[in-house]
Amino acid sequence: MTASQLEFASVVDTLVHNVRDLLRSDDARSRVRAIHHLALGIEALERQVLLDAQASGLSWAQIGEVYGVSRQAAHRRFADETVVPGDFFDQLVAELAQDHEVVSSLARAAQRVRHVTAT
Repeated sequence: MTASQLEFASVVDTLVHNVRDLLRSDDARSRVRAIHHLALGIEALERQVLLDAQASGLSWAQIGEVYGVSRQAAHRRFADETVVPGDFFDQLVAELAQDHEVVSSLARAAQRVRHVTAT
């Protein structure tokens, strides 16, 4: 496994592990917020995986095949997206390790992505 693959797997493990307990909460709002922020984290991870795949030589046609869409649709969906900064996941994992409240950590991470997109 490459370093990127290990990083991607680690991010998913951390996200799922931390959200799992919140999804068992009696508070419906906490459950909704947890799943929303999990989705944001997965979206950001998807972008990083696609960037890595392209750097490895995967074409838009091959990516489109995986998603069941044309090369053009895959390109339209993903090419114009702002890629999160390289240290995004390092910061996220560090916050998750320090902060037992995963929702606030994921919210801060989502805010950083929004800030990068806006600039």
